[in-house]
Parts: sequence; C-alpha cells; structure tokens
Amino acid sequence: MTRQLKLLIGGLVCALLPYVLFLGITETKRVNGQVVVHESLNVGGVIAGIGALAIAWAMAMKWETEADKAPRWRIAAAVVAVLGALQVVVSLDLIG
Repeated sequence: MTRQLKLLIGGLVCALLPYVLFLGITETKRVNGQVVVHESLNVGGVIAGIGALAIAWAMAMKWETEADKAPRWRIAAAVVAVLGALQVVVSLDLIG
C-alpha cells in the first residue's frame, strides 16, 4: 500500500467518522414542550476535521516519490480537505 493511499484512507476516516461517532455536548431548550434552541458541539469532529485538513495538506505538498505528484493525488487531497473543512463547520454547529 502506497503512502498516498494510506494518507487518503486516514483522511477519509478523519473526515467521515465523526458523522457516526459523536464525542461532544448537546443542549436542547424547550418552552411549552416545543424545542426553541438546539445547540451541539462535537469536539471529536473538530479535532478529526483538523486532522483531515492536515492529512490533505501532507498529501498535496509532501512527496516522497514522483508518483506522489500525480494529479489524481492532488484531486484526492482536495476532496479530503473539503470534507475535513465541512466536518469542522458541522461539528461547530455553524450549519446543518
């Protein structure tokens, strides 16, 4: 298994695992039985998202061989970076 493939798998795990595994806090406020405020902070998702961004940077910028410079790895790194950034935004409850 090549270095880039290992980084890709690790980046995807970091970016997608927090959608399944929640490690954080939630708060729901109800008034007369209706939810008026629902806030959550997924600390694990923020950390994993930052990890995915770091892995994407390593995939795109640190090469050990000429094969690591192939455009397909840069595209894969961009996908991991977008998923990692989205994970950070969702984990901070800024969207979704």
